[in-house]
Amino acid sequence: MSDPLLVSFEDAKAHLQIRDTTHDTDVYAKLTQASAIIRDYLKDRNDAAWTETTAPGPVQAATLILLGNLYEHRGDDFALKGDAANDVLAWEVIGRLLVRFRDPALA
Repeated sequence: MSDPLLVSFEDAKAHLQIRDTTHDTDVYAKLTQASAIIRDYLKDRNDAAWTETTAPGPVQAATLILLGNLYEHRGDDFALKGDAANDVLAWEVIGRLLVRFRDPALA
């Protein structure tokens, strides 16, 4: 069984500014992926008990940023100018949001 989502489906749709149900399956899939990626990024500092109502604000914010990145950049636009820069920027923001929740890496 997978860990609970870090953000509610309703909050995810609101963040993406989606008001219809046409893309619900895709949004849910990407929300599931974003939650799993953030949990993996946190490694041992991930709390498997976090839910959409108990996850800390910075963890939820990072999940929404990653969700937006996954939703907007589906892998078919890598040739577009600036896409790599946007991806790096998204991970810089995510890293800064989660720094206090993640153990430092050892070299």
